[in-house]
Amino acid sequence: MKKLLSKISVVFASVALALSMAACGGNDKTTVRVYMPDGAPAIALAQLMYDGVDNTEFTVVQASTIAARVSTGAADLAIMPVNAAATLYNKGTDIVMLTVNTHGNLYIVGDGDEIELSGLVGKRLGVIGIGNVPDQVLRMLLDKAGIEFEISESAVAGKVALRYAADGSELMPLLKAGKVDYALLAEPAVTTATAPDGNLKKSVVLDVQQEWFDRFEFEYPQACLVVRGEFLDDDKAYVDAFLEKLVASDGWAESNTDKTLETIKAHMESGTQSTLTTFNATTVENCNIRTDKADTVKRECDEYFGLLTKLETGVGSFALDKAPDAEFYYQA
Repeated sequence: MKKLLSKISVVFASVALALSMAACGGNDKTTVRVYMPDGAPAIALAQLMYDGVDNTEFTVVQASTIAARVSTGAADLAIMPVNAAATLYNKGTDIVMLTVNTHGNLYIVGDGDEIELSGLVGKRLGVIGIGNVPDQVLRMLLDKAGIEFEISESAVAGKVALRYAADGSELMPLLKAGKVDYALLAEPAVTTATAPDGNLKKSVVLDVQQEWFDRFEFEYPQACLVVRGEFLDDDKAYVDAFLEKLVASDGWAESNTDKTLETIKAHMESGTQSTLTTFNATTVENCNIRTDKADTVKRECDEYFGLLTKLETGVGSFALDKAPDAEFYYQA
């Protein structure tokens, strides 16, 4: 009788495993919709897009549109900035954070050798995206260092003069024209700006990730993978299998840069083009792509959110109203 029960258990286990793997192909009745912004977030999903996942549609979109895809429920899964995910969650959007996928890809570029953060005082610094992650990270670093800043197109004595641009493609011409002394850029724009055969031929003068770790003693989470709560409830097996594939893909893009670039361009939303041009293994390495499951990076995220709740963005307003509660983090 015990042998019979043992055989039955093995059969049920085998069936369960088969069903779990089949679930990663998605729901038979619908197509699973996965969205991600162009750039480093798309690189994180490159192998899954290249290999394909059954019944799953991957779409690379412009970064400015990703929050709307999530808040409207258009995306079943999506990679998006961690701060934006927390903001949507606090506003009642039914999402759960599954992983942190990028751990900072910001660098300050300009002419000359490396500088200290204090070396920006009296200089004009171009910054991508006012109020977005690069701007928030920079302001928290300046606050921590006790360095004052002001929004100005001209240098300001004793302060860092900040000049904003929508993205790297808008900021780099300002750097080339000498309208800013330095530029805070994200990879892969950093590779373009520092390419020896490029138009700018600048150098990385400050690694923002290292500066952050030296001052706060933890890695800041930049982009995360979230899932629509209702989808997670309906198809947890798919989500768990998707996560395992994603974790296993770490390092693939760095070794397959040509395939990565082709794959991202092939999955761009109709009518859009990828910003990825100059692209190599160093670019991927500088993106700090690593898949960490949410429950393993909760402490770092909580610390980061705590800092955002203290970052003033105006009179009586802050970058984040409160840190998300424990239900925001997925536990497999």
